[in-house]
Amino acid sequence: MLTTVELTIRRLPNGSRSGDARLTSDVSAAATQLAANAPVVLDQAALNAVEHDPAAYGALLAAQLFADQRLRHAWLKARAFAATGDLQLRLNLDASDAMLHALRWETLRDPETDQPVALYERVRLVRTLDSADLTPVIVPPRPELCALVVVSNPSNLGTFGLTEVDVDGEVARARAALGDIPATILADTADAAGRATLARIAAQLRAAPPLVILVAHGTLVDDQPILWLEQADGTADPVASDTFVAVVGRLTTRPLFLALLSCQSAGRGYGDTLRALGPGLARAGVPAVLAFQGDVAMSTVKTLLPTLITELRRDGQIDRALAATRGALGDKRPWWQAVLWLRTDGRLWREELSTLPTTGGISIGGSVGTMQVVTVTGGSVGSIIGSQHTYGAPHAPAASGRDEAITTQRRRLAQHRETLAHYLEQLAITGLAHARPEVTAGLREARAGIARAKQALAALGASAEDMPDDTP
Repeated sequence: MLTTVELTIRRLPNGSRSGDARLTSDVSAAATQLAANAPVVLDQAALNAVEHDPAAYGALLAAQLFADQRLRHAWLKARAFAATGDLQLRLNLDASDAMLHALRWETLRDPETDQPVALYERVRLVRTLDSADLTPVIVPPRPELCALVVVSNPSNLGTFGLTEVDVDGEVARARAALGDIPATILADTADAAGRATLARIAAQLRAAPPLVILVAHGTLVDDQPILWLEQADGTADPVASDTFVAVVGRLTTRPLFLALLSCQSAGRGYGDTLRALGPGLARAGVPAVLAFQGDVAMSTVKTLLPTLITELRRDGQIDRALAATRGALGDKRPWWQAVLWLRTDGRLWREELSTLPTTGGISIGGSVGTMQVVTVTGGSVGSIIGSQHTYGAPHAPAASGRDEAITTQRRRLAQHRETLAHYLEQLAITGLAHARPEVTAGLREARAGIARAKQALAALGASAEDMPDDTP
């Protein structure tokens, strides 16, 4: 079960700020307003005074944010509701309030436990930015994944006081993280498709690679964010962030995910965040953008990238993948520097099962809402579900496809049972007479999901243990 609490903070005409908290869940079609128009008083000077101590910064930020009991209770209520599932904390910050975006929200600590919110792997802390882009954002079925990896190391970086980038090392690490995902490389290396020039990057982006990883220096020059790319001869081409954003914004299809592994790609935290490359790309319509606050150490990137890609490949959930990656970095590294802007609910693609042979047998398609589609060919539904044979089918489904289908159905069965346990616990606390409508509805939906998963497993000839709570 995934619960989302959207925390919206807006600046009012008189210069003060207020906050709302709204809860949605994948087990209910209705949203719940947890808090509205709660005053939010943020003292940037006090926060800046402890900026070199992430623990103190996060605690002070929490004290200021949750000073009004309505927002504090809203957070604690959402956390309790999602106790047996995952919780997405979605920060919707006023796009006209530069100071608000400059704060290090990723350091936020729980007001009750005083632990960093973003270091709980079941809490997905993300930001969202309104975009004027009208291009529809459609969460597609899992694509045939490919990646574009850009590593920029201009030959004259030293002239500008910048250190050399380890091109071979960065390319090797990116390839290791991507595994069997094919990658096009733009870098000064032997098997690359060319140098990391703006023109070549634009040309490769037109091929619509779902994943883009960009490693380059990022700085501020005259308060303008700069991305240090290469010219055709290998010398530096300092590209303004607005120029790079415009190139991406003109594309017909944008990457699903763009990782900016460069310093200050999410700003420095001095009120310049909205001018940085990361939020600029989010506003241009890229569904998911990862960037970094301040100067990021390459040792952080070396740990972050392999974990992030490995986790992302599991289910296409970039917010969950980043939560797991922050946990892997641990509290000894600056896990809070990674900032994720999302336009989707966190999914970059939908997980759908491969269709099994259509000459006969069983195929299980992807989900339509919460219903799984089971197609039987070469025999009747009754004959196939009633036994472990596929009558009328010349060949059994390929073992790899069948195994994948069984694994997916067992995972769904476990997820539905976890959701069921949550609602049964809620029911035990309140009693049936006082149960909230979403609890009884959640019980029905969880049990329906359990029944569907069992039926699909039976159709695949796989066993499914009956549990006492599976039925009322």
